[in-house]
Amino acid sequence: MYIKLVKIFIFVLDFSTIILIFAQKSLIVPNYIMQRTDIQAIKRFILSKTIVTYKEIREYIGNISRMTIIRRLRELSYLSSYSHTGKYYTIDSIPKFSEAGLWNYNSVYFSKFGTLINTCQYHVNNSESGYSIRELQDILHVDVKLSLIELHKRGKLYREKCRGGYVYFNKHFPRRKQQLIIRYSQNEATVLNIGKLSSQVITDELKAAIILFYSILNEKQKRLYAGLESIKIGHGGDKLISQLLKTDPETVSKGRKELISSKFEKDRVRKQGAGRPEIKKNSGYN
Repeated sequence: MYIKLVKIFIFVLDFSTIILIFAQKSLIVPNYIMQRTDIQAIKRFILSKTIVTYKEIREYIGNISRMTIIRRLRELSYLSSYSHTGKYYTIDSIPKFSEAGLWNYNSVYFSKFGTLINTCQYHVNNSESGYSIRELQDILHVDVKLSLIELHKRGKLYREKCRGGYVYFNKHFPRRKQQLIIRYSQNEATVLNIGKLSSQVITDELKAAIILFYSILNEKQKRLYAGLESIKIGHGGDKLISQLLKTDPETVSKGRKELISSKFEKDRVRKQGAGRPEIKKNSGYN
């Protein structure tokens, strides 16, 4: 009888162990499946909403930690907004970024460069004449003062006082020199009241003279002249000049960029092969 009880006890113990092992193994699969389910659920949720907050994801998925949600978002290649203190999230397949690398949805702004500080650095480095705080705020639609000050403190940007306020420039000298030259030319144009070729502020006679002069230029000269006047105006110059000269803003933009980079072919005064033919000397005797 005693031996039978021992055998029964051993059998029960072995059976319990098997059940325990099976249960432990079975937990591994559901955890993995749950993780993939969370990721796909978050993706579907973001695609349906375009942009979401952490709170909205948590309410939709369930009571999981912030770090878990961030890990799931990383697997989806997420982007966080540079406005609203990074409160909003989307995935990189959704935004259609502008030429400036910006995208907004319901006045929530995202950048292909990521954070606000990285976006500020990129825009200043690639600007034509640097940016003041106000100028960059008009482009990014958020307060950029602290970001620009921090970039200057880190040595990432150069700044200089221009007409009573700080303007931020590329830290590398060759590019900064170009930016400063254009900035000072814009300031001089403003002081002397030149360069503002708006149809609202110039006389009909001056407008007619400008258009007449523009009409006698060749295609490349027209593009470069339009670009030059746009540079004098600064922000918004491409649109203003294109309206005045009745040309495509892209043409004005191209001319402006060519002048700034100096990457355009400078025509010779006389094209190669033109002029009187060369007189060949006869080395023999008549």
